[in-house]
Amino acid sequence: NLLMKEVENMGLVYEMPHEVSYYECDLTGTMTVSMLVAVAIKSSEQQSALFNRGTDYIHSIGLNWIITDYRISLERLPRVGEKLVFKTEAKTYNRFFCYSSFWVFDQKGNLLVEIESVFALMNQTTRKLARVQDEIIAPYESEKQTTIKRMESILPVEKGESMLMTSQFYDIDENKHVNNAVYFQWLFSPLGFDFLTTFVPTKIRVRFEKEILYGSQSQSEFEKREEDTHVTTLHEISVKDEICCRAQIEWKKIETLD
Repeated sequence: NLLMKEVENMGLVYEMPHEVSYYECDLTGTMTVSMLVAVAIKSSEQQSALFNRGTDYIHSIGLNWIITDYRISLERLPRVGEKLVFKTEAKTYNRFFCYSSFWVFDQKGNLLVEIESVFALMNQTTRKLARVQDEIIAPYESEKQTTIKRMESILPVEKGESMLMTSQFYDIDENKHVNNAVYFQWLFSPLGFDFLTTFVPTKIRVRFEKEILYGSQSQSEFEKREEDTHVTTLHEISVKDEICCRAQIEWKKIETLD
């Protein structure tokens, strides 16, 4: 039984084993953040299917799940061939948002990555947020709250460089907008080869402001703020000068890691 109750007044925890494949990694054999997030979401989807709250059910009531925020803390990124355990827990919810956590452990039980996420329901027709109904969340045993939790703010890009991105067919998911995992490729890519082979992320904060549709041209703009071996990058992805995604990422030089 992959479900377990770990914390009183919190949701059920689901475990999913995963072995890191080469196609989930970059040229250094390190799992990409984009693939890490995609596998984490897969664990959530498996739990939902177990509860008969999967995609078919959500679509049958005219809704889609969307993600509005991520806060990711990384001890280290997994390597190719590693056997991992992904855990997920739908912790709390209120009228409009659901708060879920993900954890990634190695074979020895070491915590490698922690992800905090905010989910919302979108009406398929109006493309606007819908209220979270108790019966949708009931099987997860999440705690209902009346307050809306706010993630910390993200600093704006002031003096940035940018790269043009065009959303392709394979960037689009079943909600007919750019998949949230694809944004991580768009955030990281403009930083370039030298930077991405010298630094690794330690903390990532992402907020999705507006969906990006097929064929849209986006500007992925970033700004670097350096201090000794520590670097912070600020990011904004926009379509026609309207910001669709913001991010703030902290980095550490690879050779300084244990």
